[in-house]
Formats: sequence, C-alpha cells, structure tokens
Amino acid sequence: MPLGLALPGSTPRRPAAAPARTAPDPAARTPRTYARRREEDTGAPRAGRARWVALAVVSAVNALDSAGFAIANTALPDLDRSLHMGPALLPWVMTAYALAFAGFLLFGGRAADVLGRRRMLLGGVAVYAAGAAVAAFAPAGGVLVAGRAMQGVGAALSGPPALALVAAIFTDTRERARAMGVFVAISASSFAGALVVGGVLTSAAGWRTPFLALLAVASSVGLVGAKVLPRDSARTPGSLDLPGAALITAGLMALVYGVSQAEHAPFGGLSVLGPVAAAAALLAAFVVRERLAAEPLLPLGLLRLRTVRAATVSGVVFYTTMVGLLFFAPLYLQGVRGYSPLLSGLAVAPMGLTVATSTPVAAAAVSRFGQRRTLAAGFAVMAAGLAAWTLIGAGTGYFTVLLPGLVVMSFGQTLAYTAMMSAALTGVEPARHGVAGAVNITAQQIGSGLGTAVLATVAAAATGPGTEGLIHGYRAGIATAAAIGLVGAAAATALLRKGRAGA
Repeated sequence: MPLGLALPGSTPRRPAAAPARTAPDPAARTPRTYARRREEDTGAPRAGRARWVALAVVSAVNALDSAGFAIANTALPDLDRSLHMGPALLPWVMTAYALAFAGFLLFGGRAADVLGRRRMLLGGVAVYAAGAAVAAFAPAGGVLVAGRAMQGVGAALSGPPALALVAAIFTDTRERARAMGVFVAISASSFAGALVVGGVLTSAAGWRTPFLALLAVASSVGLVGAKVLPRDSARTPGSLDLPGAALITAGLMALVYGVSQAEHAPFGGLSVLGPVAAAAALLAAFVVRERLAAEPLLPLGLLRLRTVRAATVSGVVFYTTMVGLLFFAPLYLQGVRGYSPLLSGLAVAPMGLTVATSTPVAAAAVSRFGQRRTLAAGFAVMAAGLAAWTLIGAGTGYFTVLLPGLVVMSFGQTLAYTAMMSAALTGVEPARHGVAGAVNITAQQIGSGLGTAVLATVAAAATGPGTEGLIHGYRAGIATAAAIGLVGAAAATALLRKGRAGA
C-alpha cells in the first residue's frame, strides 16, 4: 500500500512522508534519454556514432560548395551549345556563384551566431537545393545564372555554421583534430571528385544531370542533418547589423566582380578599376560602421588574434597557390595534350585520393608539431609540387612528372588546409565561431578569384606564338603560384611565431 493512503475508517500513517517518495521514471535513467535531455538542455550532440554522422553531414555541406563549382565547370561547353549563352553570358555561370558566395559569407556567419547554427545550416542547404533545381530545369541562360546565384547564397549561409558545428560537436582537443581531418578530407577531395563525376554525367546524359545530382545530394544532406545535428542553444543575443551586412556584401561583390573582369580586360581599364574603387569605398565604410556599431557584424577584435590573422592571410594564399594547378592543368591537358574533359578530370582525380589518404597524417602533424610548423610546411610542399609542373612541355610524361607533382602538391594542400582551419577558430570564443569561420571562408574566396585573375594575367603576358609560346605562359603562371606558396610559408611562420597554437 502506498504511503500516505489508508483504508476507510483507519488513521493515516505518517502523512507528511507522502511527498518524500515519488515513483521513479524509468526512462529518466536510460542512457539514450539522458543523452537526449543533455542535448536539449545544452545543445551538445549525442555521444557515440551520431556525432560522426553529424560530422559527415557538416563535411558534406562544405563539400557542396567545391563540388558545385567543379561540377558546373565540366558542363560549360554542353550547356553553352544547348542554351546558346555566348561568350558574354557563359562566364556568369561561375561568376554569379562566386559573387553571391563572397557577398553573403559574413552575413551568414553572423546569422549563424544570432539565429542558431543548425537553423542557418539547414536553411542554407535548402536555398542551395532550390538553386540547383532552378539551374537543372532552366529554360534559358538567364534563369540558369539566377539559379547559380541562389546556390552561392545557400553556400554562404550554410558554410560558416558547418565549420562552427565541428567545434561544437567535438569539444575534446584530440577528437576535434581527428574530426577536422575528416572534415578536410571530405571537403578538399570533393573538387577533384566532382570533376570526374561531372564529366561522366554530362557525357552520359547532358548538362542538366550534374545540377540534378547536386539537388539530390543537398536534399539528402538536409534530411539527415535535421535528424542528427545538435539543437541550437548557445546563441549570441543581438541584431544582425543589416547596414553592415549591406556594406560588406556590396563591397565584396564589387571586389570579386572587378577581379573577375581582369581576366578579360586590362587591370588599368575602367571595367576593372571602377568596381575595385567602389569596393574600396564600400569596405572602408564597412570598417567605420563596425567601429561605431554596438553589435557589429564583424567584431574587429577578432583580427587582433594572431591565429585568426594567420588563418585569414593563409586563406588568401592557399587558394591562390592551389589555383596554379586547378586553373592551368585543364588548359594544358585539353588544349596542348588533347585530353577529353573526362580524361582531364581523371588525370587530376588523384588530388582527391591523396587528400583523403593523407588527412590522418595532417591531423597528427597539427597535434604533434602545432599549427605554425604544419601550416608553413604545407605551403612549402605545395610549392614543391607546383615546381614539377613548371617542367611541362608538349610531351611531358604524366607518370614521371605530372602525377608526382600532383601528389606532392595535394599532400601539402592537406597539411596547410588542416592547420589553417584549426587556426581559424583557435582562441575565438564559441559565440563568435560562426563569424570567425565566415572570415576564413571569405579570405579563401577572395584568394580564389584574385588568384585566378593574377595568374591568368601573368600567363597571358608571358605567352608567345604557337604551342610552345602557350606552354611558356602556363609555366609562368604556375611558377608564380609556387612563389606565392613560399610567401605563404614565410607568412605563416611569422604570424604564428608567438602564438601558443603555433608553438
């Protein structure tokens, strides 16, 4: 008989003891329920396999950006023939993506901190999927370009919270290093893999199929992510700083647009200097705004952290150096050696394999030698791999020169990228992880656009008549990229010299 109850006519026994004991809740003692309550209360992810599934999701989100760029690149000739886009509109298939991506990155990082990382990541993936659908079913070139811009916005909104969620899911330093290695492997290998997949899909079923593939992947990532990603709990109260967002978005879009025009016009031309001057004015106004704002979009104090400064500079250098291979390799292999788009994609596919297999080594290197030494070594190794490609000629052997250079460069890429992404969040308070991640990805995007323009200009200036003159121009561009990699090694050493993480 439960305490506190009595038969009719009897005297209750110890009525005060009734509330002292309550029936235990068996579910409250199960590990699964405890983990779920812990997640709901703190935002921490469930322990065990679910964390690694969540890591796969955020890595796939980051990979969608690289894959979306590469897979569309392989479809350009086919969609040009189909939609009759012409030389004026065709480059906007890539440029619209880059403009939207660069312009909305910092806003995406701030929104992730204020509105919640899980919410922004899933929302960004939904926008990306919608853009892929618009592109896949586009009846005309203008509609396709609009779809690509939507994909860029989606990637900008989902990319910053993806990096921040890695730090939130894995709080132990050693586990986080392993997780960052997986994140890097999936992200960095997606570009080379997408080149091959894009070539296969385009050759087999036309240019629409690569965009349908992106739609399928983004939809799957969104559905799985909704189930496994930790709930949002740690948010930064405050506003989104919409005036600052408008200034930085317009400024970065103007900068990327101006740099992209340098591929087709001289640097001193109005089509380049006009947008770049407008970008300088807008970005200067943004800095003033952020200094005066009570709740800035980009806390300028972030850049006072040595690790963040080093990661930001490294982001620009990393992609400028990597473009030295990604930009010139297809031109050389297809234009000089006569490779088909599919065969050209297969030729650079070992990049992805090298990155995937060397990622554990890179993660171990960061743990053992620190960010500074690993980052500097990565840039130096990238430069060494590119040096092999400065030997290209009309009949250079693939297995004797090109493949070894590709593998060496890719190994250096893994070292540098792993250390760089680790440094991007080191010393940053968790509430600012979204913005810190956005700063680094913005630097990478600027390096990609700026690097392409600079290296293409160097190559064009060095190009002479005939095939040999064309090869000479490619060599000059690749050599410049290798030199920039060495500058990156020196910069990483200097910027992280006194930082604990780089010791």
